[in-house]
Amino acid sequence: MEPLSFVSSALAGQLLKRLGRLTGDRAQELNLLRDEFGDPEELVRFYIEPHVQERGPAVRRRGCCQLSPQQPAFSLLNRFLDGGQSRSRDGSRQLFLLAEAGAGKTSLLLMIKLMQLAGFWPAGCRCELFRLHRDSLAQLAAVDGKSDTVLLLDGLNEDCAATNRVGSRLQELLEAGWDFRRVIITCRTYFFPEVMSVPAGQLIIQGLAGYNCPVLHLAPLDERQMQELVRRRLAWGSGYLGLQSFGVAKQRTRAFHLMDQLDDLRQRPLLLQHIEILLEAADERRTWNLYTVYEALLRHWLERKLRSLQGQRNGLPELAEMFNACVRVARWMEEQCRQEIAEEDLWELLCEDANTCWLDRFEADPCSLLRKNSERAFRFRHASFREFLLAYALVNDRQPLPFRVQATDQLVRFLELAGGIDPHFSRLDFSNFNLLRYADCYGTLFLWQDQFSRKSGRPPKSGPELIVLPGGRFRMGDIQEQGPENAQPVHEVELDSFGIGRFPVTFAEYDEFCMTTGRARPKDEGWGRDRRPVVNVSWQDAADYCDWLSRQTGRHYRLPTEAEWEYACRAGSSAAYCFGDDDEQLGRYAWHVRNSDRRTQPVGGKEPNAWGLHDMHGNIWEWCADWYAKDFYTAYPARNPVGPEHGVGRVLRGGSWDSSAKFASSYFRFCLSPGLRIVRAGFRVALGR
Repeated sequence: MEPLSFVSSALAGQLLKRLGRLTGDRAQELNLLRDEFGDPEELVRFYIEPHVQERGPAVRRRGCCQLSPQQPAFSLLNRFLDGGQSRSRDGSRQLFLLAEAGAGKTSLLLMIKLMQLAGFWPAGCRCELFRLHRDSLAQLAAVDGKSDTVLLLDGLNEDCAATNRVGSRLQELLEAGWDFRRVIITCRTYFFPEVMSVPAGQLIIQGLAGYNCPVLHLAPLDERQMQELVRRRLAWGSGYLGLQSFGVAKQRTRAFHLMDQLDDLRQRPLLLQHIEILLEAADERRTWNLYTVYEALLRHWLERKLRSLQGQRNGLPELAEMFNACVRVARWMEEQCRQEIAEEDLWELLCEDANTCWLDRFEADPCSLLRKNSERAFRFRHASFREFLLAYALVNDRQPLPFRVQATDQLVRFLELAGGIDPHFSRLDFSNFNLLRYADCYGTLFLWQDQFSRKSGRPPKSGPELIVLPGGRFRMGDIQEQGPENAQPVHEVELDSFGIGRFPVTFAEYDEFCMTTGRARPKDEGWGRDRRPVVNVSWQDAADYCDWLSRQTGRHYRLPTEAEWEYACRAGSSAAYCFGDDDEQLGRYAWHVRNSDRRTQPVGGKEPNAWGLHDMHGNIWEWCADWYAKDFYTAYPARNPVGPEHGVGRVLRGGSWDSSAKFASSYFRFCLSPGLRIVRAGFRVALGR
């Protein structure tokens, strides 16, 4: 029996003609799609078939680049959609499609729907495409002929019903989709639960035990796809931006040069769709990142709107006032957890400023930042523009927001590129933010500090400061071959992203734990407490602190593994120390036997390593999670090694206030019984999955 075909790039040319000939109910359905998702004809005209892969696209890891085999999206989706009418309830008929913002998730679903609407699907097969929202379950229940219907659900990350309960929402959607022929659900990668491999080769979604849902990732555009998309855009827009005088070929050359400056951003179809605007802005800007690209696009659209209004009224608003009006709209949507705004609500927001109130007389056009549907409701061209405007408001302190903004990967990335997220921590809600997924995606180090409440009405307490590190590969062991045998052989290790304390845990932090739990405080030997690293704590004391901190914050705190500790200590260095091989320089970075005055010193008093971590060398030996094994470097896996399951001693690293230079090196390994409490040993926390 020949396989059924649902989508095909070979039909793209015919698709545009067929859409133009639709009549009756199908023409009406096309208009509804235009209302909800934008111009279908424009999508078809410029669409480039993407690739998909079963693992996430190459994450930005230090020292490595993991690739997953790619396949054309349409052929793989045809195989999924062609499956029989299985009644299995294991989730195998419900597929998740993941990608970053602007990678083309919605566009792919819309192309699938348009192929069905144009009559290219097998007889008897139907298709429904919906955006996910609070009332989606009722919407799905009302669909007739479910067993013959392919259900396409867009934007799990924008579904307010999934906020802070994504696992429960997935369960609801999977159960609501049992009776459909097939279901495809899109989501941003950062928002989706962790996907783990099991020995049988299946992918298991965390929190969805018993389900075997396929998970696909949209691959970033490759070089050929990027160039083809730009060629199509510039060829179609050859009447714009002076292309007739400069010549299309010359503009393509400029566009390809600009794409080199955009780096990874050029792999996002959403941004390449506006290459004409970016070319125009390139004459005035030399530095490009995600924030400046979005700023340039918004500035273009608003300036274009102002030019169109010239001559219609005296006293046009300033560009800054137009930005403020857009910020008010984004703020309203965020506060109401809505993706669109009714016309009357929009005009009310505009009239909060007399300079923009009169804009209610002007209609949105196809090139506007806001799109209006047939029900006279407005929606941003893409959810990421709303996120940019919220970031813009925070960065420029425009119209202080009366609520904490939900942190998303895009919003945090905008803030990071615009000067850092530190000034905005108190104005963001990180309850649904995946720190480690963010580090995986953007390959960036950033500072993090959890807050947790305390009893008796006391103000919230800050947890230890962390540096979140993107995963990567490094050479572990005594690379210089000048130390003990247990640091050999040198071998390559690969780690997932994790967070690690910027400093060792201090007495002040540990005393809070003791006071809360009724535990006896460790002795400080008369040296002082406060910012000095806690000592006289056993491995079990350290593990108990991590468990307590996990309960307080809702995140998974633990001790770092031995491999994580060395990766963090080296900070990219292959030398004996984070700064090089010259132990005469150790005093700049470490409290050790030559400079410590025979006692611990307050944390942070010496220079940090390249990743901003203090006291990795000296001051205190630091407990690691692993049991010690002399043959650890030869007997355990190279990816996320964790040491043996049992042993007689736990690993310590880093040396202490009375250590010589050799013991304070990046590679030196030591161990003690986990029950011992000594004046030379403390710990720092890690944050993991």
